[in-house]
Amino acid sequence: MMLRPVSHSPLHHNDRLRRVYSLAHSERTLTAALAASPTSSPGHLAKTLYAEHHKMPTFAEGYLETFMGVLQRGNANETLPEPTQADLDRAAECGDFGSRPSDLFLKIYYDMLATLDTNPWAGVVSPPLLGSRGVVNLSIISVIPDIIQHHYDCIQICDALLELSRRAIKRGKKVVVKMMYDRANLKMLTESHVVVDDAEMASDEVKLPKRSDMPGIDFELVNFHQPVLGTFHCKFMIVDRKMALLNSNNIQDRPNMEMMIHLEGPIVDSLYDTALISWFRSMHPPLPLLDTPYQPPEGGYKFGMDNEYATPWNLDGREGAELFKILQQEAGGIHDGDVDEGGEEDPAPSGSLDEGIPFISGTYQTITEHLNAGDQPDTHASVPYEPPASSEDDYSPHILHARHGECPMALVNRAPSGSPGNHASSLRNMQDAAWLAGLKYAQRKVFIQSPTLNAAPVVEGILNAVRRGIQCILYIDVGFNDGGEALPGQGGINEEVSKTMFARLTDEEKEKLKLYWYTGMYFSRELSFEDSPSISGKDQIKPINASAQKRNCHVKLMIIDDSVGIVGNGNQDTQSWYHSQEVNVMVDNPMLCQDWLDGIRRNQNTYLHEVAKDGIYRDMYGNPLTDSTGVGSGFRGVVKGIQGSIARVRGKGGF
Repeated sequence: MMLRPVSHSPLHHNDRLRRVYSLAHSERTLTAALAASPTSSPGHLAKTLYAEHHKMPTFAEGYLETFMGVLQRGNANETLPEPTQADLDRAAECGDFGSRPSDLFLKIYYDMLATLDTNPWAGVVSPPLLGSRGVVNLSIISVIPDIIQHHYDCIQICDALLELSRRAIKRGKKVVVKMMYDRANLKMLTESHVVVDDAEMASDEVKLPKRSDMPGIDFELVNFHQPVLGTFHCKFMIVDRKMALLNSNNIQDRPNMEMMIHLEGPIVDSLYDTALISWFRSMHPPLPLLDTPYQPPEGGYKFGMDNEYATPWNLDGREGAELFKILQQEAGGIHDGDVDEGGEEDPAPSGSLDEGIPFISGTYQTITEHLNAGDQPDTHASVPYEPPASSEDDYSPHILHARHGECPMALVNRAPSGSPGNHASSLRNMQDAAWLAGLKYAQRKVFIQSPTLNAAPVVEGILNAVRRGIQCILYIDVGFNDGGEALPGQGGINEEVSKTMFARLTDEEKEKLKLYWYTGMYFSRELSFEDSPSISGKDQIKPINASAQKRNCHVKLMIIDDSVGIVGNGNQDTQSWYHSQEVNVMVDNPMLCQDWLDGIRRNQNTYLHEVAKDGIYRDMYGNPLTDSTGVGSGFRGVVKGIQGSIARVRGKGGF
């Protein structure tokens, strides 16, 4: 049974609540246990670490765990009463926040803590590391190449691994790299965590360097999936326990708008702990920094171009172009272009707004060139670029956040659940509790951007919020993964859900629900609506169905009352709510939330393309979209869904 406080008792009075309080204040963490026994399996250590407190971790071994999950039942829809001030005081003591979080943050956190009573690993992190603090130095809301470039700059993948190996050899000390992904494999019938060999690493589907090509790296790769539906959907990276990147995108080329945040601070140790329990297996060799907790950078946190991981790739817009020139001059350069090997000036970075070419990602390029990077070189635009009146509205994929102190944060994770069916017990986790609490405790408005929206709990949560007068703003991608979402039990496609939601509201209530289909932005004050192209992205004038695979949106973000944000891996669909392993972070900082909202406004035109109050989008002439996939419920939807699911497990689909 899910935790329910009695008579609004403070967090330390009730027996069950006292157990949660003691877990949050435990001196034991998985990271510390593994540091004391580095050759042990993190998963096996976790099973005994809080053995006196109910369940074991549920993300271990193949079908055995799946069948165990099928047998578990419970009423996870049971709602908690709103916490008292005494409850919030106790919740504030259950995290290393540095300063007291806002009451809104604490109310959400209180509901999250309740899930620990039935499972100390409900957050896929050691309970003492659940609540923490940190800073966000950089956010990127852009296409995948921009985000992967920052991964490269922090040294991680593909060519970056080869470069890292060369540097390690020159330095005379190997670097230890652990990587995980999820690709279905028959070996997972008996073992969920499968070590990947060189043949699979070098395959066309994976395309990683062979271990023999990286002699400077001790490289270990694990393929993790909990059968049948427990996808490892996490997307994050940790470097030297100094920083972490948390992003929405896979390391695959997709025509998606995505989001990434660069984190520093003690929250890095929380993510490190999550990585250990997710890995589960013993490590060969062990990680070298197990006994070295996060240390703040000497001289304090650095922001903007002062951060050690920042590069000119992070500069956009007119202000970025000016800063780029200053940096060039400081480095001894006196011209706009670089010099090639023959001593000739390379005009690649040259250009100006006077030529109709904006400055994006450290160079002058058209918006279409930027959006076409990698996956879709043949998508064309016919909308001419015209700079916006204010530089504050420049297309700026990179958000260099202003200097700020450590702010309260919490990991908002969920473990994978492989069992078929959407069991109420699968909702007892930090992610789902936080999302529901955000909708429950909002006082003014909730903003959500997600590629998909169909999980029954979030649909009900939004409708309930709307009925009590909360404005709910939803940015969803029409047609995203329609095949998979049409499968029985998956919740339905976005267009069907939109119509159903509005049909359940009164005319007055409908005014509080504002649903938009993702639309990229274009800049032209001369062309009319009908003169502009119907392709997607920054050069897009209206929504285009995601099935066209031209410009989709894969951002996952919730912002409550403009002050508390939840960002990371989880979609608002049935798969992410009930089955996939997800990693998200909750941030208590109004400035960062506003920066994210401003970034979305600058890089999208979604706010101009609202769905009508019957749940159907129509253009200015009253015409609905004509590029629907035609996938819906019924036999055809099942067939399309199966095809889409097969593509995903083969690594050829994305969600």
